[in-house]
Amino acid sequence: MTEPGFWQKKTAYLHKKYSKLKGNIYYLFHLAEALQVGKVKKKHTGIQLKMAEILKVKECLDSYENCRFLVFGLGNDSPFWNEINASGSTLFLEDYSPWFDRITGAYPQLEAKLVHYHNNITQWQELIDEPEKLQLDLPSGMDPNRKWEVVLVDGPRGHMHSEEIPGRMSSIFMASQWVAPGGMVLVHDAQRKVESSYASKYLGEDRLIAKVWGRALLKIYKL
Repeated sequence: MTEPGFWQKKTAYLHKKYSKLKGNIYYLFHLAEALQVGKVKKKHTGIQLKMAEILKVKECLDSYENCRFLVFGLGNDSPFWNEINASGSTLFLEDYSPWFDRITGAYPQLEAKLVHYHNNITQWQELIDEPEKLQLDLPSGMDPNRKWEVVLVDGPRGHMHSEEIPGRMSSIFMASQWVAPGGMVLVHDAQRKVESSYASKYLGEDRLIAKVWGRALLKIYKL
């Protein structure tokens, strides 16, 4: 007898394999651009995203002249994104102050701001229908009227079900508020339950225009 959930797991596995295959095909059809991006990538260490994911993000950035790019999450890949979007403007938002100090100290050219998340990932189910509790306080010096053509949600931490982990509920909600009309929101680690649920709720599956597997699942929404 087949164990409960077998076919669901099998379908999810096959879907993941198919998505990764599509990502590899996309990479091959954009090989020249991948080689160009690879030269930039070599100058930066600690980039975890795979080339298929990176090319998709770059494709979104290239869709807008002088792109305004907002990134939830600050890390070793931040100088790379800053360079890839050199013709535009890029702002990083980070909540973990020791990491913020480390990255901004190492890369003073980055524009980054500290944010505070009021909730934690254990509350995700009770908060999903309460957008007023998902609001973020505007970081000092951040223009409340500024909209961003591309918003990448790759933070804050959401890898564990713990009260010490903020989760990405608020960042996904705020992305839906801060993205410019006709702009794109990219959600990384979208295979996870919290990211998937909040993206569906606040970005809308009818606005999903692309997805690619690399290190994790990247979903792209156009609003």
